Amino acid sequence: MKTLTLVMSAACVATALAAGAARADCQSDAASIRQEIDEKGKTLQAAIKKKADPMTLCPLFKAYTAVEAKWVKFLGDNKDWCQIPAQVVEQASTGSKKTIEVRNNVCNAAANGGGAAGPVKLPPQGSLSSALGVTTGYSIGQSKNSVFDTLNGNALK
Repeated sequence: MKTLTLVMSAACVATALAAGAARADCQSDAASIRQEIDEKGKTLQAAIKKKADPMTLCPLFKAYTAVEAKWVKFLGDNKDWCQIPAQVVEQASTGSKKTIEVRNNVCNAAANGGGAAGPVKLPPQGSLSSALGVTTGYSIGQSKNSVFDTLNGNALK
């Protein structure tokens, strides 16, 4: 009977130590992914503070969202093993979806040559808008328009 009690208590101690080691391993895995997220996030933040164009930001957002997706997957896969609350997994997933939306907007802007904040392409002068007198910008050699201008120039000259 005494031997059985000793064996049972030894088994309980071994289980507790194994659980502690597993939790420590979980923390090291989580810490490595969090460190990667922090590195990518700092790089992205620095580019945003420098007001980088969308062409520069798109690859940075892609790298950040890839690491963030890895983090969300880690949380979802290991929530029982690492004792992660379901609310934390849900918040990380929601945050990741918002980051993906921003990434898509930035990359679409980069694909369109700068987007809404980028340079606006003017229609070429000599087009229909120019013929109708509705110019979109300054043309070299064009004098100031007046009320008496016609398609052929100033009627008073």
